[in-house]
Amino acid sequence: MNGAFRVFRAEAYRLSRSRTAWLAGLFLAAVAALRVLAAHAADMSAHASALQRALSQGKAAPPMPPPGNAWAPFTDGWLAGLTVGTLLLLIASARTIAADRETGLLRLASTRSVSRAGLVLGRLLQGVLLVALVMLVTGLAAWLAANALFQFGPLVEDRYEILSAAELRTEFWRAAGATVPPLLATWCFGLAVSALLGSGIGAVSVALATWLGFDLFKEALGEHQYTCFAAFNPSFVDHSCLKQFAGIARGLSDAGYSDSLYALNLWLPGPQALVLLMLAIWVTSRRPL
Repeated sequence: MNGAFRVFRAEAYRLSRSRTAWLAGLFLAAVAALRVLAAHAADMSAHASALQRALSQGKAAPPMPPPGNAWAPFTDGWLAGLTVGTLLLLIASARTIAADRETGLLRLASTRSVSRAGLVLGRLLQGVLLVALVMLVTGLAAWLAANALFQFGPLVEDRYEILSAAELRTEFWRAAGATVPPLLATWCFGLAVSALLGSGIGAVSVALATWLGFDLFKEALGEHQYTCFAAFNPSFVDHSCLKQFAGIARGLSDAGYSDSLYALNLWLPGPQALVLLMLAIWVTSRRPL
């Protein structure tokens, strides 16, 4: 474990100086904000259609509707950013060890009193930082867009309040918290693939192919998909807790995790991430740098 923080500081410095990393952050923010903007455009289109029908029938033009509830568009925007962010995290983690082995950086670090376990654990700390940054950047961009175009408030249907703003806020933070463990496990999965393969490009290819393959076919597994941490991640075929919250915010009665599935979402990624991390350390400790 010697040198883990030294590796982390070096990786954090390299990340802060990387133009690609800054552009990726801007791209994630744009994806999240544009998804919220698309929801607003859909509302405006619906009003324009209603206005056109009224004018064609000789009726009075309907007034502009008040701003809609922001919870669902905000969550959709955050999910859009996190879906892309998950893939970027996977690419970054799959490149770490394999690409640095190719360029000789692993050998250089080991000559400066960094143990092989420290090489992996330093990149684990880098993953914690990147997961936090992805969550922050996408969430903040989606919130700013939603707050400008919509209004956060209670869920009301036919003048009946189904959920108060406080209840929605509580459910939202539960869902957001449940997103962190599978994202960290995703980073550990990328580290394991990176340690196993000798090429950065090969590691990225294998990691993405495995990830997307599971995502595309997980519905065929039914409830068994939830034995893998990846089922809880924001993805293209999204079954995540945040996705379920978006359904709750729209008043869907069948949306939301059961208590047992929510608990599984919280604790299952941890042991699986630990196994993947131990595999990465074991392989790195036995392969030539």
